[in-house]
Amino acid sequence: MKIIELSFEIFDNFASNHPLRNYCQSSAYAMFMSEQGFNYDYIGYEDNGNIVAASLILYKRIGGMQKYAYAPKGFLIDYYNISLVSDFTKALTKKLKSKGIIFLKINPEIIIAELKYKNSFNSEYNKNVKIIDELKSIDYKRRREIKPLELIEPRISAYVNLKKYNQNKLNNETKEKIIFSQKKGLEYDIATSKEVKIFYDFIKDHTKKNINYYRNLLNIFNKFNMAELLLVKVNYKNFLIQAKEAYEIELENNNNYNKIIQENTTERNLNIKMESDKLLLQLKNNIVEATEGLKKGVNEYIAGAIIVKYQNRITIIESGYNPDFSNLYPDYYLYNKLFEIYAKDYDYIDLNGLSSDFSTGSEYYLSNQFKLEFNPNIYEYIGEFDYIINDFSFKNLQRNDAIAREMQSFK
Repeated sequence: MKIIELSFEIFDNFASNHPLRNYCQSSAYAMFMSEQGFNYDYIGYEDNGNIVAASLILYKRIGGMQKYAYAPKGFLIDYYNISLVSDFTKALTKKLKSKGIIFLKINPEIIIAELKYKNSFNSEYNKNVKIIDELKSIDYKRRREIKPLELIEPRISAYVNLKKYNQNKLNNETKEKIIFSQKKGLEYDIATSKEVKIFYDFIKDHTKKNINYYRNLLNIFNKFNMAELLLVKVNYKNFLIQAKEAYEIELENNNNYNKIIQENTTERNLNIKMESDKLLLQLKNNIVEATEGLKKGVNEYIAGAIIVKYQNRITIIESGYNPDFSNLYPDYYLYNKLFEIYAKDYDYIDLNGLSSDFSTGSEYYLSNQFKLEFNPNIYEYIGEFDYIINDFSFKNLQRNDAIAREMQSFK
């Protein structure tokens, strides 16, 4: 068997048919990462004319003149055939060593456990967990997650099965928020990279990446029909119509409650009347808000998401909304709409990571809780591994915190 370099056509064909296929192992991702300062190769492992393993390998300088290599989301290989993994690693690192590479990083997209929120998020491990020890046995070093979400890719992720998603099966509070948002004239558009600035304003306070990162992502992945930018807007005309209709209905209810408490003044009836008064006031405010918005003459964008499409899966790369419109629950509308519009052509949607700290005191608690409201399946991946090619240089990089700083650049 031997290492060979593949054309992007041959690589994409192999990658798209592999059981571990993912958008990070694609020529689209290679082109995108080249805009982030990486060089790359498409590497194959050939046995009698057949490709038995392959990987996109990214290269980048670290700590000045040193270089490292990264196989995003791991090699496309049978990890249960540890002899094959070992042989491929040795052949690959021999090639990498000739390029002056200090270490190789992999983070295979292998699920080792499912987390059950009815069981305090305890991990129920499967047979894949033994691959950890197998990789260690051939000198891979597993990187520990000291802080939540510090690895290049989330160790814990949440998936919604689009074929089984049912809004009616969500908890009552979540359903009410979705229904409420749908009654407020919210609509969505499929936008272009020209509208990235609108989207970026929703997320700029929560990301270290600049606007060009997202613009490049859309432009490159769109060449392969692999990305979309969705923007949520308030259609003030529809909002006003719906608000007026709701107001008329509740006004009639309120008048009936007035008659009821005059005839039967019980605490229960008084409470019902008070709740109706509150709703009536809210609906009046909605009418005012919609009227003012209509005077502007434009629909206002208030939320958005960038997604990547690959094979049977959608991945939410980033999402956000204008907090000034949080009372309309645009984030709930957005996610529910994502599930609806992609259910026909795709099987799963990756909500792109959960913090491994599920405690109420976690800085990621609200983000976790929002994603959990959609009843996702929660999986734990195998994590990150380093294969050290030059031990002396690797330790120097560690002492200087160069590796830690570089890994943070992915965030």
